[in-house]
Amino acid sequence: MLPRMSEQVFPPEQDATLRRMAGAGNYNAWLVDRGRSHYGDRVLDLGAGIGTFTALLAQRAKRVVALEPDPAFHPALERRFGGSDSVSVLPVGAESLTPEAVGDPFDSVVCFNVLEHIEDDLGTLRGVRSVLRPGGRLLLLVPAHPQLYGAVDRAVAHCRRYRRGQLASLIHEAGMSPRELRYVNPVGAAGWLVSSRLRQRAEIPGGPLAAYDKVVPLLRQLDRLRLPFGLSVWAVAQRD
Repeated sequence: MLPRMSEQVFPPEQDATLRRMAGAGNYNAWLVDRGRSHYGDRVLDLGAGIGTFTALLAQRAKRVVALEPDPAFHPALERRFGGSDSVSVLPVGAESLTPEAVGDPFDSVVCFNVLEHIEDDLGTLRGVRSVLRPGGRLLLLVPAHPQLYGAVDRAVAHCRRYRRGQLASLIHEAGMSPRELRYVNPVGAAGWLVSSRLRQRAEIPGGPLAAYDKVVPLLRQLDRLRLPFGLSVWAVAQRD
């Protein structure tokens, strides 16, 4: 059993993966831009890591609260945003996600590539609902397709990969309504299958990642399609 998020110290592979992915500027901008119409003024970045998405969200919202309890990452977040008037950093874990812990309700909660690390994913989604204002949105990205689970997933302590229907059920059970729910990034799924599942590589190789990042402007066009597969499941859920 994985420890709770506030107790969890991620493996070294997770730190290396976060720093490698931080360099994929086009890819990260793509993810944040996908939710551009939903953020509002007050945003919670759940599981902020080293602050890659926090920095991008701060360009779109008046206030961003970054939650990161892991001692491997929290100090770096504090150093990065310590002088910011628009970003606050709190050492709060998913199991402690309550209005009392984070303050005023949020227009949106961003949870990109975090939920799959948490054993109690339903409890986390219920916590998200509790800190959203009525009508507020959860923007969620999780790895897709259990059959793609491979060496990288194990190395970075993924508990699971998700099916679209499975995620829809969790969102409903947590008391929210899915407004958008689809597979995204089919090209990335093919690369993951070869690298992590077939070749059993335990890390995302830097060279192919850099090449992939260069073609992201073209791959953005695939977001218009509704395909039955993809590297991730993208969801927008609303607290009614």
